[in-house]
Amino acid sequence: MVNKEIFVPIMPWLIGGSRIGGSYNIYVSSVGTDPYKGCLSEKIFNYRIWIEKIEEDEYLKACCYYGLNSYDNQPEDGIITETFPLSEEGREQVKAFLEKQRDDYLD
Repeated sequence: MVNKEIFVPIMPWLIGGSRIGGSYNIYVSSVGTDPYKGCLSEKIFNYRIWIEKIEEDEYLKACCYYGLNSYDNQPEDGIITETFPLSEEGREQVKAFLEKQRDDYLD
């Protein structure tokens, strides 16, 4: 049974310790892995969600990439990245974006 659910963490988790001098958290996950076979599935959809601060403004960012390569070993042109407002509406937009990318790739 392959898990295809996209999970977007709640805002306090993403914000992490940034409000007290720490850093933001980066959520990293994948879809298409089989709990019994691990990453040996034919198609793996990987994604990341984080907060990025540009000057005084903060944004939600999400990216996705495909296959068994890690994020650091993925060619730049193989990563699709989008920016969203830092809000609950932005969280929903992140989920919709990632679900569309997942469906385009896995289906």
